[in-house]
Amino acid sequence: MQQTQARCNLIARTSGEHCHDAPQLMLGWRGAMDYEFTHGGGRLVLGQAAILPSGEPHSYLGRQDECEVFVIDLDAADPCLASLEESCTLDLRESLFAEPRTLSLPPTLLPMVEFATAQVKAANDEKRVRLINHQLAMLFVSQFSQLVDDRDMQAMQRQRLSAEALNRFIDQRLVSPPDNAELADAMHLGQSQLHLLCQRQFGMSPQQYVMNRRVYWARHWLRHTQRPIGAIAMDLGFADVSSFSRAFRRRVGYPPTQERVRAD
Repeated sequence: MQQTQARCNLIARTSGEHCHDAPQLMLGWRGAMDYEFTHGGGRLVLGQAAILPSGEPHSYLGRQDECEVFVIDLDAADPCLASLEESCTLDLRESLFAEPRTLSLPPTLLPMVEFATAQVKAANDEKRVRLINHQLAMLFVSQFSQLVDDRDMQAMQRQRLSAEALNRFIDQRLVSPPDNAELADAMHLGQSQLHLLCQRQFGMSPQQYVMNRRVYWARHWLRHTQRPIGAIAMDLGFADVSSFSRAFRRRVGYPPTQERVRAD
């Protein structure tokens, strides 16, 4: 299992291409490193950072012998991350790690990078290393989440999602409900922008919105048709009646059969 860890990675003049099974934060520290994502890229120097979701292929090229990058590898199942998400009402997969991106760090964060690298290099026993890894991971994840939210919010001050367009697209895909990437493409947005707009306008994540739309149609068909519940479940993209019934009950508070009884 990938462990949450902070490390200083000496790149020097090496190059390569790979991807990771877990999310990663990369911060410029010494020298310069060029990198490319599937879409986009940049140069990592002090004051610049990159966010890599899990499974994102990327290439790198060190420009100087002293090129060194500060890296934080994140275990998606780390209970510390789960606690951070719960306490700060975050969904890191749909916000910070929704897509690869670059960040320019404000000057106030540069001393933090220096402090972090010094702490990593000074750690000399396993217990201290584990403690520092989690402290730095929480510190930078929270700071980066705030930076991403602030930047996206500024860019979206005049943007609004069209509920009509969103509903129309979801309704065309009820049998195979769209994921966040497909929703974002249809709305001509980045995934993190889509997430923020959904939260701001509707008070829910994109996938919660999709599920609510599916339940809307379930209630409509249960009330106004005699279609079998199994057929409704299949037409709404559920694997079976049981999963449909569980999702319906979570949203509505009672099973689909009771919806039909109420209609009568």
